[in-house]
Amino acid sequence: MAALLDNKVLQARVYCPICTHTVEADVVAVERGLHRKMQVIEGQRCRRCQTTLDAAYVIEVKGGLHG
Repeated sequence: MAALLDNKVLQARVYCPICTHTVEADVVAVERGLHRKMQVIEGQRCRRCQTTLDAAYVIEVKGGLHG
């Protein structure tokens, strides 16, 4: 089960696997066992092709992770 870390929503650039562009999306940090990673918040859609970004890769997080 994934646990959210600090419930902090961050802006990020993510890679849409359908249209192969990077687009803006909201992400959160999640913890799965011993691993931590950034994950796109479910239900967001790509601004270019309107497909869901649930399977998108996080490329770059804007702003700092601390503070």
